[in-house]
Amino acid sequence: MPRFIPMLLALTGLILLTAFGSLAGADEPEEAPPSAEVEALLEQDDLPDGVAFEIVENDRAALSALLPEIHANIRVLRERAPELPIAIVTHGAEQFTLTRAEAAAHGSLHTEIESLVLDDGVNVVVCGTFAGWRDLEADAFPEHVEVATAAPDRLDDLEASGYTVIRLRPSLLDAPAEDPWEFDFGQP
Repeated sequence: MPRFIPMLLALTGLILLTAFGSLAGADEPEEAPPSAEVEALLEQDDLPDGVAFEIVENDRAALSALLPEIHANIRVLRERAPELPIAIVTHGAEQFTLTRAEAAAHGSLHTEIESLVLDDGVNVVVCGTFAGWRDLEADAFPEHVEVATAAPDRLDDLEASGYTVIRLRPSLLDAPAEDPWEFDFGQP
């Protein structure tokens, strides 16, 4: 057997080991940084009585795209104030990915949202008015999701009770700059 074959086999093994190690690490999601607004809150001496993250996009993928940032925000806020009330108020097209009918198509999103509510004590709110425009009743959403009569009113109530409202926008989706109130009113 030629002398280069053992060296070739050793190099091939090393390449495969390196490739396998890279693939194994590929399953670990990259941790997103917290929002600039959350970092600014953390620089203050006192935190607000709560934080509400507002999401209102004409893009069904917005909530999924924002989850890493939401998790990062919750993590750093809770490191500073473990009992800080946190809410996510979603009242754009993205809220319809949370309906029971969309659970199969968006299973990981539903699992993560349920975990935020049940394990992390985050209040997740959708807009009943917008759902009604799509002929959806409150029971179209899982029990762990609060259906507010009107999400803007719910945000006003949270703000009146001392919450800071932070609007999150997906950067990965090249979100359109149009008025977020001009929604596609097709089927959910």
